[in-house]
Amino acid sequence: MPRWPLRSFETFQPPVSSMPDRPDPFFFINHMPEQDATVEHHHPALEIAIAMSGCATHRTTAGETPCTAGCIYAIPPGVWHAYAHCRKLDLYNCQLPATLLDGPLAWAAEEGPLRPWLKPDPWQDRSQVLTWRLPPRLLTEMRPLLTGLLDCYERHGEPHRAELVGRLLLLLDFLARRAKPMHVPSEEPVHSAVRRAAQELRGDLVRAWSLPELAERLRINPSYLVRLFRQATGCAPMQFLARERAHQAAQLLLTTRLPVAEIGARVGWEEPKQFARAFHRHFGRSATAFRRRMAAKGQQH
Repeated sequence: MPRWPLRSFETFQPPVSSMPDRPDPFFFINHMPEQDATVEHHHPALEIAIAMSGCATHRTTAGETPCTAGCIYAIPPGVWHAYAHCRKLDLYNCQLPATLLDGPLAWAAEEGPLRPWLKPDPWQDRSQVLTWRLPPRLLTEMRPLLTGLLDCYERHGEPHRAELVGRLLLLLDFLARRAKPMHVPSEEPVHSAVRRAAQELRGDLVRAWSLPELAERLRINPSYLVRLFRQATGCAPMQFLARERAHQAAQLLLTTRLPVAEIGARVGWEEPKQFARAFHRHFGRSATAFRRRMAAKGQQH
């Protein structure tokens, strides 16, 4: 059975990338009936993690939250997270690479009830890890879907992709219909201009963006763009950009040895004082203190 590569916590080392070593990774699932504590890590694929029983502490750049039976996480590619204080944590982990999301599942990722699972838009979640909860009584009903998917994955040297995709869709449909989101989704669909603006900002964090420039790219009135953005995200476009920069800076603080000033420049804040103020505003402490505190927690775990 495939296993997650685990190791002791190493301060400021590059994070573990736990996608199996395959020439053309299409999908991955494993079952950890007693998941150990993990170091900080990220994945090159979308990860869906399902806690069936036991408990742990789930760590992200936003802090720590309890992980108990029925917790389900959608973790976008490149987003840092870890588990600590694991007590008989029964965990299923699925990884869905771009080859799957942009191929056989492209239609499901673009519309309908599966979109939040396959292409999450974490407008409200500071950690960029979206959380759902499934009532414990439904976990027993869901387990055959997980075991069937795992069996299909392990049964073939090169899994039969049609069966694999079919079983995965059954699992995702079950989750989409029954799991309750722990984040607060927008009551209305997100306007296409907001999605395109977010894509532009996330795609080039170091650019010296201004609201007029962004609005001109989208061919939309700046005031109207601000109003749409506030409806979808609760903040203006430039505030959203600052939030994205802060999250990226937090990722680099926890997964590299880069100096704090260099990290600020890499995410778009070339002036150290500007970076210091912006990071403190988002995380309530300086970048240096954030790095030291999270590293100390990891060493304790």
